[in-house]
Amino acid sequence: MRVAFRLSNITKPSCVKLPTTPHSWLRHALGRNCIATAMSGSLEAAGIVPGSSNLVPVVDSVAASTGAEVHVEFGGGKIVANGNTLSPAETADTPTATIKGGKQGRLYTLVATDPDAPDPANPTRGEWLHWLVTNIPGGGSASQGAEVVSYMGPAPPVGTHRYIFLLYQQPFQEPLQADDPSGGDAGKRSSFKVKHWAKEHGLGDPVAVTWFNSHK
Repeated sequence: MRVAFRLSNITKPSCVKLPTTPHSWLRHALGRNCIATAMSGSLEAAGIVPGSSNLVPVVDSVAASTGAEVHVEFGGGKIVANGNTLSPAETADTPTATIKGGKQGRLYTLVATDPDAPDPANPTRGEWLHWLVTNIPGGGSASQGAEVVSYMGPAPPVGTHRYIFLLYQQPFQEPLQADDPSGGDAGKRSSFKVKHWAKEHGLGDPVAVTWFNSHK
């Protein structure tokens, strides 16, 4: 006898090891739910999206349903791994940023920002824009896109700062036309607001996020 399963009938699945079952699509769907739930909690705890953290949130939400991920790696094999700590020296040079998953044929924008400048307890100059690359092909790397703002490494003067990489899927498979928000002046990268910038350029919510922490 065949049993019909409906995901709509499954409420609040717990993130536990699933039993072996021929319904592999069900295992996959529940696994993705657990991953999304864990990621959502991490983003809230880090203050990237609104939640219980007293840190300044950066975006309202993350549209993770596209399946896209951004993999960021600095020299020496230093990988950005959702809140790990990397030193300013380890992250001084431009990293490799690769898009995994997502939709082939689509273009993406990558933004790196520090919302904690100059002091996480009083971020009067946040966000500080560290990198902006548009028109990155799905499955490709930032080096294949258009670098609007060159990478600037961390230099946190006070406290531990969050350095957040946000990946946006561009609409309509069309190249994005964007100007340097700082006008090419490195001293004018402060007070950037990625949420507002993304809205102005029709990007919506980010589809993937990763970040690291750094301090002196």
